Amino acid sequence: MSILNTMTNEILSAQTLLKDTNISILDAARLIRNALDVKSNATTLSDILFCSNIIEAGKRCICKSEMSIQSGFSIYLETKSHLRLESRRDLKYLGNRLMKFNSKFAKINFSELYLTDCEKWLSETFLTPSQFNKGRIFLHGLFEFAMRREWCNKNIVKLIARKKIVEKEIKPLILPQINKLLHTAKECGNHDCLSAVALLTLAGIRPREVSRLKWHDIDLSENTITVRSICSKTGGVRQVEICPSLKNLLKEKNNLSNLYICPKNWQRRWRSIRNNAGFKGVWIQDILRHTYASYHAKHFRDLPRLQLNMGHRDQRLLHSRYINMSNIKNSDAEKFFNKELS
Repeated sequence: MSILNTMTNEILSAQTLLKDTNISILDAARLIRNALDVKSNATTLSDILFCSNIIEAGKRCICKSEMSIQSGFSIYLETKSHLRLESRRDLKYLGNRLMKFNSKFAKINFSELYLTDCEKWLSETFLTPSQFNKGRIFLHGLFEFAMRREWCNKNIVKLIARKKIVEKEIKPLILPQINKLLHTAKECGNHDCLSAVALLTLAGIRPREVSRLKWHDIDLSENTITVRSICSKTGGVRQVEICPSLKNLLKEKNNLSNLYICPKNWQRRWRSIRNNAGFKGVWIQDILRHTYASYHAKHFRDLPRLQLNMGHRDQRLLHSRYINMSNIKNSDAEKFFNKELS
């Protein structure tokens, strides 16, 4: 009698568990039987644990097949709220560009995108080698995130080769061009514009780093600019030397000042300064950093010192990309660092 009661209770419990489904107790039993039919005699797992593992594997498979790249990108972006505004904006730009350029690929699930499709998607969206590599880095990060979320079991972007970038020769600005740029900045009527341009030109600080600097980061008594980790591209802290010509152009302020060096609407003003100085349509990205590095190498002949100022991990970038001392005279390099240029 007790056995019958136990069976009755189990049947009732099973019916309760299967309530609101279209699966009968017999169907459930058949599914379990099908799962156990593939169980190896060599396994030490119990029947219930073996069936449980099959269910978990199936759940992971369903999870993978149901997450589209577009939906995954939205979740990925939400996890990056801790990044700097500029970094998050870059991620959003690269992701949106991919999603909008080919919505067909964007709607594909992570586990269903083939290597050839992925490479085609990148190549058609990003036309230059530099853009392609940036897009590849973004997509690589997105697939790594998808793997951690178990939306796919491999990162196919790893198999896509980076495109070779042939560096073009970048000639540093000559002194008349530098003077014109600084003079135009001064004419804007705001000393902060001149200070910002001077930091770009005579200290070689990256544009985004300059936009994050505040006046209390500048110590004219020590002749140093502290690029703090919150400002730095690499996340490290470094100090950049203030040369005499730069010191002449920086407006001395209270060291406790919490004001940004760059004025409001800086990007618009900076573009206007470049255009009015004769660089409209011909401005080269990072030209001022190249200029600073080239004049520094010519004048000081001290690459370790330049490396520290530039914030590079080693000197390879200086040799391969930044330094171009052609047409720079020793006298010009002397004026660059030690004379008032504007």
